[in-house]
Amino acid sequence: MLFILLLRRIIRQASLWLTLLALVALTGCSTIKLVYNQSDDLLYWWVDSYADLQDGQKQLTRDTLTELQRWHRQQQLPEYIALLQKMRAMAPNDITPAQVCAITEDMKTSFTTVLRFVEPASTRLAVQLKPEQLRSVRKRFDKTNKDWRKDWLDPDAEDRLHYRNKQALNRLEDFYGRLDTPQREVLRRWLSESVFDPVLSYAERERRQADTMQTLQRMAQEGSAPAQAQAMWHGLMERALNSPNERYRAYNRVLWQENCEGFAKLHNSTTPAQRKRMVESLQGYENDFRILTSQK
Repeated sequence: MLFILLLRRIIRQASLWLTLLALVALTGCSTIKLVYNQSDDLLYWWVDSYADLQDGQKQLTRDTLTELQRWHRQQQLPEYIALLQKMRAMAPNDITPAQVCAITEDMKTSFTTVLRFVEPASTRLAVQLKPEQLRSVRKRFDKTNKDWRKDWLDPDAEDRLHYRNKQALNRLEDFYGRLDTPQREVLRRWLSESVFDPVLSYAERERRQADTMQTLQRMAQEGSAPAQAQAMWHGLMERALNSPNERYRAYNRVLWQENCEGFAKLHNSTTPAQRKRMVESLQGYENDFRILTSQK
């Protein structure tokens, strides 16, 4: 579903505490129910844009996504509601970096649960991919890499900072309302002092893609037994979540902690009125999730 793609971004970038709300901020509270109910179609189109699905693969993918949405609605949305309730209780008060990190760790755990649920069906699809489909996946990787480099590698440091600041500011103001000048300075200082390294991040991106291509090729060529194929897929997901590159893991831990500290500092600079608006926004999303949970 759409949620999976957004959650992947949360894990890769370890950005704001507010990234929980990136699950819904893309569309806004007024349309989230419509988007969620169409999310199986949205993800089907996304998978098809990579693998150019053929014949029985199409029905397998649609059946999997239908079941995923049913399970997600029953099992995962209640977890999101619980997290939103935690955040709503925290929002009127000052918060600590540890509280922020605890929320993002909960999100990572939730995402891992989704990955585990789709492992069997993902394996069945992966072993069916043909050489031309693997070339399609590689072509799609190349296209997304070009876009990534345009945003993060090609600009100079100042332009990159401006881009990051604009993204974060827009997301924050969706929930707090307009930030004043001192608050914007807190945000800019946080990002300007960040250890964020686009070169290292891009290298990890390329490692994951190479690992994906090699794993898919092995699964397709070796005609592995189902248990072997699923073990290969499981290993790929583990390496995506926990990079074998120690330098990247260390960098990601520092970045994660830095963002927990940065968001806590920013939140603690907000006014009672801004926090009230945050509480109201969180309540709105919680209400929408409750409605979605009750639907079949």
